[in-house]
Amino acid sequence: MEEMFPQQLSKSFKPELPVEETSFIMANHQLPILTLHRGETSIANKSGNLNTSNMKTFKTFTLIFLGIALFQVNSVQAVKSGDGRQTRQVTGFHGVSVSGGIDLYLTQKNVEEVFVEADSDDLDKIITRVEGGILKIYIKEKSWFRMNWNNQSRKVYVSFISLDKLEASAGSDVNSQGVLSLNELDLDASSGSDIKLELEASELSVESSSGSDIYVKGKVNFLQASASSGSDINASELHAKKCIASVSSGSDIRVNVSDELDANASSGGDITYSGNPKTKDINESSGGDVHSK
Repeated sequence: MEEMFPQQLSKSFKPELPVEETSFIMANHQLPILTLHRGETSIANKSGNLNTSNMKTFKTFTLIFLGIALFQVNSVQAVKSGDGRQTRQVTGFHGVSVSGGIDLYLTQKNVEEVFVEADSDDLDKIITRVEGGILKIYIKEKSWFRMNWNNQSRKVYVSFISLDKLEASAGSDVNSQGVLSLNELDLDASSGSDIKLELEASELSVESSSGSDIYVKGKVNFLQASASSGSDINASELHAKKCIASVSSGSDIRVNVSDELDANASSGGDITYSGNPKTKDINESSGGDVHSK
């Protein structure tokens, strides 16, 4: 997908006193004319009226101006699609761990494949390696001199044969492409990450923390869900026969259970269930709430 973005502003301005008169234009906005003399600052508006202040005011204005400039540089940059593509030879994994704001797309096939899409200058910074049977995907390093790093698109497409563990952290997003057919799967999302999967499995364990969100749909025999620290788990479209759910610290869990439900809500956590489970064991404490839809 091709996207259009403004040119990045890369040149910095460093005035040397005295400067008679300088006008700045940024992001189509005319800033006031700045006239500098030794020991004082004059700011002229369009009518030519001058307001004179001392050097302390000049320093304050300089800091404000630099702040506005940095904000403008960042705000005019859209998310840039990667123009570099690379296929990686990675095999022998049964789990995936992704971090660093990378977007991960999972597909179940009869072969293991890894395809990386990012800015051509960043391809070598995206690490994909197998350690202990886990495919780890992360950023090697970030440059403080690249203010637009977070605006770069970094996508990794992983095809797997079997999968029993999936972790996402540090603002990464995970999406499944097609329905995943699995035996057992452990999901873990933390630090503002999102996971969205459609699957069929025998057992599913889901844990979300630190503002992360997990959305799962499909069918499972047994679901264990735990959410904390302002995170969410939406399993309202995941049909489970049995479920153990635990929520705390302002988090939310939604489940769909047909047979057995064990629900524990504390510290402002909320559990909403549907499916009319035959047996229920419900515990509420410290402002926690468990209720049917």
